[in-house]
Amino acid sequence: MAEQKPTLPNGFIGAQPRFSELKLKTDSHKSSQIKVHGQNTEWIKIKTEDPVKVVTKLVKCAGDQELPGYVFCQRKDDDEDVRFLLGFPDKGWYKFQIFALPEKDPAENLPNVYNYLIEVTGNFLPATPFVKTYTKFYQDCCYLEEPLSINPNTDDLDDVKFKVTVPHAIKVAVHAVDEWFHLEKKGSKWVGSAALARFKSSGAKITLNANYEKDSNTYSVLLEYNI
Repeated sequence: MAEQKPTLPNGFIGAQPRFSELKLKTDSHKSSQIKVHGQNTEWIKIKTEDPVKVVTKLVKCAGDQELPGYVFCQRKDDDEDVRFLLGFPDKGWYKFQIFALPEKDPAENLPNVYNYLIEVTGNFLPATPFVKTYTKFYQDCCYLEEPLSINPNTDDLDDVKFKVTVPHAIKVAVHAVDEWFHLEKKGSKWVGSAALARFKSSGAKITLNANYEKDSNTYSVLLEYNI
């Protein structure tokens, strides 16, 4: 039986008062009500005139279930646009809320600026939770092309490809327990691969790290995967 469309308060869907005040604009979807059919992910983009910091909330309406691991957020430039990749573990209705403030605003409580209502239908494999991003990844406008997630149940972990842009980095490496896999810079991107099969089902944390000082071996964690 199809899940019923949720009843939401008047004014909940769409732009909230601070959206235009912060000079934000919708980009990828002009409507705040989105239909996704036969796929387990969806990109949503908003345009920003000035740099903003963001927080999000994705909720499966049935059971009011929050899904923090199913939103991945990144930007290429701090004043261009912010991109959100949503993952859907099941069919049904979802609420996606965006909270934002100017990046230089010291306040920690971000106001709600825009809300989407998303209906997911059709047949698809459940999405895998996305990689966890650390604050520096977003602040520095890092941009990950692959992998956006690593499925711990896959048999294809012998040669996991990485491709990422990390502004101002001197070195970039993937760290898995006792191994380091160093990426190579090609143009503006860092590329390479990591042999992760031996860590499968170990609960190991796989991190992507960057070094910013030529004579230092100190690395900052940007991303974290669990396999």
